[in-house]
Amino acid sequence: MMTTSSTGVKRNLLMIAAAFAITAAGCTGLPSGPHKAEAAGDVKSLANPSGSFTDAANHWAADTIRWAVQQRVVDGYEDGTFKPDNKVAEPEFLAMLLRAYPEIQAGSPSAGEPWYAPYYRVAGEKRWAVRQVTSADQFNRGNVAQLIATTQGRSETVEGAIRFLLAQGLASGKTADTVEGFGQYDQLTRAEAVQFIKNMKDKRTAVTDGPAEALAEEAAFTVSGLQLGQTEASVIAKLGQPARKDASEYGFSWYIYNSDYSNYAQVGIQAGKIVALFSNADNWSSDTGVKIGTSASDVEAIYGKPIKLAKGNILDSYASNEVAVYRVDDSYATIFFDKHKNNTASAVQLVDKATEDSQQSYFPPFSEELRSSFEKQIFDQANASRARFGLAPFAWDDKAADTARKHSEDMAKQDYFDHTNLKGESPFDRMEANGIVYRTAAENIAAGQRNAIYAHAGWMNSLGHRNNLLADISRLGVGIHFGGDMSMYYTQNFFTPLR
Repeated sequence: MMTTSSTGVKRNLLMIAAAFAITAAGCTGLPSGPHKAEAAGDVKSLANPSGSFTDAANHWAADTIRWAVQQRVVDGYEDGTFKPDNKVAEPEFLAMLLRAYPEIQAGSPSAGEPWYAPYYRVAGEKRWAVRQVTSADQFNRGNVAQLIATTQGRSETVEGAIRFLLAQGLASGKTADTVEGFGQYDQLTRAEAVQFIKNMKDKRTAVTDGPAEALAEEAAFTVSGLQLGQTEASVIAKLGQPARKDASEYGFSWYIYNSDYSNYAQVGIQAGKIVALFSNADNWSSDTGVKIGTSASDVEAIYGKPIKLAKGNILDSYASNEVAVYRVDDSYATIFFDKHKNNTASAVQLVDKATEDSQQSYFPPFSEELRSSFEKQIFDQANASRARFGLAPFAWDDKAADTARKHSEDMAKQDYFDHTNLKGESPFDRMEANGIVYRTAAENIAAGQRNAIYAHAGWMNSLGHRNNLLADISRLGVGIHFGGDMSMYYTQNFFTPLR
């Protein structure tokens, strides 16, 4: 709602009445309609031994397709087509690759094993860079480049692998023979798969073991160039000492990097390892190309339907165009979306699976340290959002924080949820009583969110609250209370001093 003071100053008073919530999903299983030859695990007969297909005669890869079929690397479909532009999953590409090198015997799957198990055994023995994901939506040209590089004994990042393939003539770009023109996030097609393999054979390239000290597999998600599982020492080496170390509800410490809000990051450290990452700045990405600005529909097309996490007797119930949680490798990836920017990704949180699963309660128990941490994180996340919109950061104000904290406590203890308290006092009455003299002032409140990250995301998806967060106001104080009917109460008090 909106109100106007007696001095004619417009003051925005807004609230979130319902708890903000989350969801998540695993993405496994073969793509629909696996190729006959790949699914069989071995090539017994060819549907079209000549390699001439009705849909490939005029295709750019026609000669390569003919070669691949004649070499028994791949087969066509029983209807006489090859479907050269169909997507290829990792196990399918691995099967094609190993068929091109018949001196490497993969063997047959054991009873109850999937058809591709023998191929992954070979890849594991040879230390090749495989991700062991069976969905074609999670396998792209960059992944292929890294896999091929390890078959040549190279330990490379994705971009390093692309440079290596281009330099060795093992690949060409889609739009240019450069890293940028390679199309690393584009999904692999059947025609492209056999072209990669033919390039290797044309160069008389043997496949060998990957390096004994292989580079860590390209992470599914990175924040500020960091990934889950890296050491605390690697964090310090890359980002320096954190501005502070905050408590978390999980028991690990959040290392807060806020010296540059355009690169804001929270790095969760426990036992010397990264177990969590968060950022609402434009400094995170994924190996599937998901990043700031990716649409919710595109994220779902890649990762599938989000899953719902249960904590105690509470099941997260957020709309998938606001928050979506996915099981990615051995972690949970929570992607937050901005409803006011066409439902595009605005932030990511990554938590190690064991760490998330160990957290059984939805709301954390109170500690002064945790309350202070949440308050400061809400302040920092507000400034990271402002940086993305080209706005100056808020300055922290202790009086505003004290006013906010008292209101959160009062709402919890008096069992109400409103900007006006049971004494009839408005936010401006409370600020004035606390010695704040302002030119412009505003307040946001929320209740029921599980932590600072969800509270800020909820406010950014509520237009009035968002307007306060992105307003031409200079100071902010945040106050939180643990307890009451909604378990967590949050208040932000904003103001610009009169002078």
